[in-house]
Amino acid sequence: MRRPQIATWQVTLAVFLVLVGFLVVLQVRAGRTIRREVQLPTLRVRDLAVLVRQQEEALGSLQAEVEDLRAKLGEYESAAAQGRSSAETLAREVDFYRMVLGLRGVDGPGVIVRVSERPIPGGVVAPSVQAGDLSGLVNELWSSGAEAIAVSGVRVLATTGFKQDEDTIVAGIFRLEPPYEIHAIGDPHVLQAALNLRGGFVEGLRSVGLMVEVNDSDKLRLPAYRGPLRFRHGRPSP
Repeated sequence: MRRPQIATWQVTLAVFLVLVGFLVVLQVRAGRTIRREVQLPTLRVRDLAVLVRQQEEALGSLQAEVEDLRAKLGEYESAAAQGRSSAETLAREVDFYRMVLGLRGVDGPGVIVRVSERPIPGGVVAPSVQAGDLSGLVNELWSSGAEAIAVSGVRVLATTGFKQDEDTIVAGIFRLEPPYEIHAIGDPHVLQAALNLRGGFVEGLRSVGLMVEVNDSDKLRLPAYRGPLRFRHGRPSP
């Protein structure tokens, strides 16, 4: 039995198909390589875009934090300024109340009132200065607008009382020695006019034989009050 002979065109076709298949395989592999090379930069760009976005968000967060810290610093500086202002205001108020309470020495214009016994010849006993006389003069000066008063160098407050202790006058806890001299700071003309009023307290003292001299002064210096400020009987109301 004879084998069939393979035609030349069949061999050529087979070779052609093999070549075509080989080319197809090469093309497919080359396409995959190109896609991988194209996709790789795309993925890197996406990663970089994500990183850039994250950095921008972080920068925005830091900027917001900086603004917040600046605002807090402004609040602290404002509070510090207000604290200094409050402290200065309180210091002025404390200084004012210390003056009102007589705890600070003060200077200013005013009057000087000297009270003494009138010498009488012939052995006649002259009337002596009493605690009520000094108390009345001090009250006259307060009611005439005196801002600060001292008697024989002792600062007198609204709570200072005068009492007679045998031959000595006591102002608060301080003993006074004659001749008695009252310094009062205020308007000199007003104070002098009030004391020299006809029929007033000074004229009454002169009528009983006491010597009362009233002189104005451009500058008086009164010491601070040195006595106790405690209340023995009074208590703050609830």
